[in-house]
Amino acid sequence: MGYIIKDTAALLTTKVTDAARKKMSEGTFNITYFQVGDSEVCYDCISGEDLTTGMVLDSEYNAQNLSPVPEKNKGNIKYPLRVTSTNTNSYGIPVKASYIDNIFNTAGPRGLFKTGTTNNVYDVVRTGTAYTVNPNYIFNTTNVTSGKTISLTADVVDSNTTGTTSPGDFAVFYFGQSGTTINSDSPILTYKVINITGNTSTNSGTVTIEVDRQLPQLNSMGYTGNGRVVFYPSGMTELYDSYTPSFYWESDAIDFESNCDVSNTDVKVWNMNIPWTESPAGVASVNYKGYTTYPSRKYIGSKEYLGYNSNTGQTDTSSTYYYNSFADKINLSPSNQKAIAIVHYTNQAIDNYYGEKLAMQPYDASNPGDTGQARNFKITLPWLMWHKSSDSNIGEVFYTDPPGYSNLNLFSVQYMKSIPNTNMNDPGLRYYHLWDTNTNTNGYPNRVGKVWPDLKLITFDDDEIIAALSYKSNRNWTLPAPKLGLIVPNTCNDTDASEEGLLSGTSDCLWVTYRLNSTAFTESLHCNYYTKICGTDPDCPPDTADVTFRLGDEFPFLQSDIDSTIEGFTANELVMLVQKPPTVGGRPDPARWKEIDVTSQLESTKVNGFLTVSGLTNTTISINKPNYDSASLYNLVNYIDIPGNGETGQTLNFGDEYLFYGEVQSDIQATIYVLNYLCNLGQGQFMTSSNPTWSTSDTPYVSEVGLYDSDKNLMIISKVQSPEQRLGVQQYNIKIDF
Repeated sequence: MGYIIKDTAALLTTKVTDAARKKMSEGTFNITYFQVGDSEVCYDCISGEDLTTGMVLDSEYNAQNLSPVPEKNKGNIKYPLRVTSTNTNSYGIPVKASYIDNIFNTAGPRGLFKTGTTNNVYDVVRTGTAYTVNPNYIFNTTNVTSGKTISLTADVVDSNTTGTTSPGDFAVFYFGQSGTTINSDSPILTYKVINITGNTSTNSGTVTIEVDRQLPQLNSMGYTGNGRVVFYPSGMTELYDSYTPSFYWESDAIDFESNCDVSNTDVKVWNMNIPWTESPAGVASVNYKGYTTYPSRKYIGSKEYLGYNSNTGQTDTSSTYYYNSFADKINLSPSNQKAIAIVHYTNQAIDNYYGEKLAMQPYDASNPGDTGQARNFKITLPWLMWHKSSDSNIGEVFYTDPPGYSNLNLFSVQYMKSIPNTNMNDPGLRYYHLWDTNTNTNGYPNRVGKVWPDLKLITFDDDEIIAALSYKSNRNWTLPAPKLGLIVPNTCNDTDASEEGLLSGTSDCLWVTYRLNSTAFTESLHCNYYTKICGTDPDCPPDTADVTFRLGDEFPFLQSDIDSTIEGFTANELVMLVQKPPTVGGRPDPARWKEIDVTSQLESTKVNGFLTVSGLTNTTISINKPNYDSASLYNLVNYIDIPGNGETGQTLNFGDEYLFYGEVQSDIQATIYVLNYLCNLGQGQFMTSSNPTWSTSDTPYVSEVGLYDSDKNLMIISKVQSPEQRLGVQQYNIKIDF
């Protein structure tokens, strides 16, 4: 025990006693009485004016202990003041005035990027030893000739980073980057290192790496200059985290008393996992590893819990939606959600960087930027070529409260409610929608996911954002969703159509997506938006219909006029992927998609052999029964290497993600439940002391306040910084924060 230091700002020092903690563990904690006392005042020892200089022992947790003897201790107020001079009662009744308070703080940005100079976006790659294995190698674009092997040359951007790249590490290729600062304003592709010849730790000479799938054919497209490769570890624990939790007290020796400091381990990046509940189109599980083998399958239970899997699990089945390229709203039911990207902060560090919850306070225009406002929450993907981009700049920032949309009430609390357990639904599990800042023709920006502030979790549920986040998709650009329609068969100069339409009746449906093939730059995942359209009522003409396919002007990064700089992506073929589901109203089977090459309908609009934005957006494609019936099955392995069943190599697959390749910035919030009791000393009350040194000619002093339960066990003890004189009406406000 020590004494209260008199220069402290606190008026009272307060502690919950050991007896109170025991009562809490038993569920019998209560506050019923209070006492005030002057146990540490000696009235006849020194003159009255010096009594306030007396030292007061600090309050202690063990002021009362209900443990068995010999630990048992009962150090209550030794000399209580009596309520009146005419009786011996010293207990008053406190007034309960508990309340809730909140405090806010800012968590430092965490991720693999830092603030750059382009559009004030986080677009500069961090190259230090805490972030990368090695960032110090370049490649010449004229040497990128497909295949899986490439030679790299040392070009040091960070001489302090001398990590050794090993098989299993990830290699992010930045095309068109060779300066001393690595910006994310070019296409990137992520590969897994299968083999390496040479040693990157020397930061000199050349090394040759073999990656898990085909490289682009840049040499055939007229590109010149260099690109960069940044190597990242094969998993979180190899660089960012540890296998076992840190000691709270860190020391270089076993003898902690000789050198001990509180642990402050900082995990600088967030995790990401993409659980799928169906394989991507074109993956036949009979031959190739499907979603049940993906490493992120362990997160499928979280997908269910968060309402992205079963329609009957929660009341709201329309909270996930996106806008197609004509600003039509497309709802995505939980059962139609193929995958989500879960961004989480899971590590072995003991420090609680994000407190109790992510702060989501409303924006205050009179105090913009104040800590705790939801607008301070940002998720940045600095490398993303987002098809909704209104300025054609690479990189996007996503918000729960996007600036510029206050009139739309986008920042509105939402709740996921359970159907089986109604006890959860008052009000439910809280979340907020995640938005971009690109306005559609309907005036609304685009929602891409949800932020769960109490779980400290982010979920991207936009299918195309998920595709871009997936290392395996082989693209960092997204593709717009088409608009489908019905047309009378044998119209619009459709020479190969028949009188019989593709769809007949409202239960006859077609699922549609598409892929942009590229025999030059790189092959990648098809558009991950699946759109469904059904036929018309057979009693209303026409009784059958073909399907039309249109794309809006949402290709800001599609290139056809190629120069030496890589600023986007290219395509030279448009292929429809279509399927009538095996069951009426059911989901499409990943192994039963068909592909129909419709490039011939765009041939006249090509430039330099590449598809153009105007060609894609000004052409209506028709899908009829003859070309559906004659179409071949779609096999994704023809475009992207998919590991086969039984394969034990290091071929990258979907769900192999572990690292969130972006930046998370958030304020944090802690809710404080204040146990607050007012101990009121009325006029003429508590003016008589039981202190043997006190006499009726003395004005009593107060040095302590105790709160007791109904059995008069001391629950809370407070000590006054200096004995203070008891005068008139006084109030002691005893507060404990939880």
